[in-house]
Amino acid sequence: MSILALFTSNEILGLTILKTVWFRTLFTALLAAAFTQWLNNTLTKEREKEKKLKETFSTFYGNIIPEIYDFFNVQTDFRKGSSLKIGVVPEEIKERILGIISQNMPYVNSEIHMAYRKVITNKYFDDQSGFSHDTDEINLYHTIVEEYIKLIEKHEVKEVSSDVKYACLLLIWKNIVKNCGGYEMAYAAISEHRNFDVTKLNKENLEKLKKLDAFNDDERDAKFRGILKELIAHNDMDDKNKKEFLKKFFTHNVEENDSAAISKLNNLDLNPGEITIELRVLYRQKLLSNLYKSKYNTSRVSQEDSLYTRQQFLNFHNELKNAINYWKEKGMLKIKYEEDTVKLIITAIGEDYYEENIYPF
Repeated sequence: MSILALFTSNEILGLTILKTVWFRTLFTALLAAAFTQWLNNTLTKEREKEKKLKETFSTFYGNIIPEIYDFFNVQTDFRKGSSLKIGVVPEEIKERILGIISQNMPYVNSEIHMAYRKVITNKYFDDQSGFSHDTDEINLYHTIVEEYIKLIEKHEVKEVSSDVKYACLLLIWKNIVKNCGGYEMAYAAISEHRNFDVTKLNKENLEKLKKLDAFNDDERDAKFRGILKELIAHNDMDDKNKKEFLKKFFTHNVEENDSAAISKLNNLDLNPGEITIELRVLYRQKLLSNLYKSKYNTSRVSQEDSLYTRQQFLNFHNELKNAINYWKEKGMLKIKYEEDTVKLIITAIGEDYYEENIYPF
């Protein structure tokens, strides 16, 4: 039999089989089984995705978002925390935020993970600029809120205007910290956020704020000032007061306080009366001097001069807080947080500075 004849014969046999009832029945059954398997796999994957999404909202975002908003509200309260209940410590809120992330890594995407690792890595290095660690922390909080908003909008979970407001405020805070240097120095400006037009803390301005990092300092300041002007455009302040208001967002702001109250803290003796620049310099130097002396004094009592409970540390007078943060930003001291205590530690840089400049005190 020729090859052509064999091919023709097989082709006829194949067509014959295809036309048989049993083959059509078998083919239909196989097709139905394959479709059923595909459908089951697809539905299973959809159910798993839906389950993980619900867990992400309830287990991760449901716990961390309130903590971020609480931390912002506590740190930027215009009454400087005077209305806080006893035992509320901002540092503890920060630690809870980091703990929630570390315990819920399956629900953390790459953007949040990168921002989180930056904050964790910062713990091993000195902050040479004095405030870049602060901006990294704020960036982490904003990244989490930003990803939360994206998920809500993608799955139509709820309305997001309140979350967009906080996303805007966090980026405003981050830019003030850059301008003024650290949480404390930025406080005078960010505590004024109650004067913003809330309706302007919207997606349009959020996009503008997100783009600020792409500009050099002068361009960033100009664009940031433009956003701030828009936020207070309908405020009742006159032009002069608006100008003064905006200055706070671009310069260091050291709060003036009554020296009589200051002098009661840590035996840092200051004469009662108005705090002058000269007096503030002496106050800062006295603080560094005390830390240096307590480090090298073998007396237990002396060494405990730089050790405080968390509540004592929280209740420090604002002038002392400013002095501590001034030296911290200069790299002269570190703040060591433990379970129930806070310790101020002079650094090697601080010792060199003291030995060269402050030894008469």
